[in-house]
Amino acid sequence: MIRPNYSKVHSWLLDSYIRSIICSDFSKVIITGDILPDNRSVLLVANHFSWWDGFFGWYVNKKVFKKRFHVMMLEKELAQRKFFSRVGAFSINQKSRGVIESLDFCSDILSNPNNFLIMFPQGKLESSHLANIKFHKGISRIVKHAPQARIIFAACLVDYYAFRRPTLTLSLMEYRGSSDLHELEQSYNHHYSQSILKQDNLHTP
Repeated sequence: MIRPNYSKVHSWLLDSYIRSIICSDFSKVIITGDILPDNRSVLLVANHFSWWDGFFGWYVNKKVFKKRFHVMMLEKELAQRKFFSRVGAFSINQKSRGVIESLDFCSDILSNPNNFLIMFPQGKLESSHLANIKFHKGISRIVKHAPQARIIFAACLVDYYAFRRPTLTLSLMEYRGSSDLHELEQSYNHHYSQSILKQDNLHTP
């Protein structure tokens, strides 16, 4: 398992890069949900549909929660992009016994109220047009072993409407249910579908 090795310089470089490309590549960015920061750690549960997804999580953390960022990456990808271990990335190998070690490390991260962790329970990139998002069971273990953490659902939605550049909506909702996988999945999908329905009111006159 590859663990984070923080660097303030690397974090500053990545933050500058993310702010720059989001500003240049999106016509408008809206964060919805009226979520206020508090003294609990944050587990952000998000859909996984693009190259952008980890950067969206970074952006949400900087704008709303302002905690130390963490993200899980596939071990083979992180081994090729060691830069990200300097800004909070750690690895998981889905085909080894190290899966449990990585999931337990998530719980350790969330035991610190100053930490933020983004997870993509789909476990792989999938189309943003899916009507129903399926979760891998690891998310249930993490939620169960981190009762002190705040669970925030994020529906990340990209649309064009009348703009040349796309709009970005980061729709947030706090989850207060159990660690049951079916309940987590159903609750997230309800939030995701409701967020899509609200898109027109946010981005059209």
